[in-house]
Amino acid sequence: MRVPDRAYAALKRVQILTGVLPVGLFLLSHLATNLRAVAGPDAFDRMAVAIQRIPHVEAIEWIAIAAPMLVHVGLGIALGTTAQAAEDRRGYARPWLLTAQRVTGFWLVVYVIFHVFATRLSPARAPGGADLFVLMSRALRHPGVFAFHAAGVTAAAFHFGNGITALAGPWGLDAGPRGRALAERLGVASFAVLSLAGLFALSAFVVPSLRWLAPR
Repeated sequence: MRVPDRAYAALKRVQILTGVLPVGLFLLSHLATNLRAVAGPDAFDRMAVAIQRIPHVEAIEWIAIAAPMLVHVGLGIALGTTAQAAEDRRGYARPWLLTAQRVTGFWLVVYVIFHVFATRLSPARAPGGADLFVLMSRALRHPGVFAFHAAGVTAAAFHFGNGITALAGPWGLDAGPRGRALAERLGVASFAVLSLAGLFALSAFVVPSLRWLAPR
């Protein structure tokens, strides 16, 4: 299937923007929340409760996070079936980065569905159930669950960092050679920092000695 080139370019730009901006900001805030595990169970649970007490938080999450994420995923699938999809590699410094972006995107759909169920919809999260820190700590003690979350965190960090590169490319803001080179360095740095921070946060749920800021 082939769509008009101008329509494809416009939709591709929307797909990239919805991935890097609202979803990227959510990733950053989510990792920042998880890093509260370094301060111990009480600090983490207080943060989780404070977020849930934000007025109209569910509406905000749907409008600012879920809707852009659905647009991003939906456009990614739809545009991937068009004749122009092969040209997407022009938005990345190396051809394999496009493949990696698509693979991590697919994996993240699976991971996000699982993560939302485990932390929001699971029976263990019903009133009177376990606190979120306890729930996460118990789950992450299983090596398979830890590996699953580690893969999700790493994939999210890569997808975001690689998306920054795409944002500066011809399908995004078309920032030119210097802008794209800067975006590529920023993307690599973002991937390194976010993946390490995310893995450290996961480890803090399991290893008490990593909770450096917890009261003694």
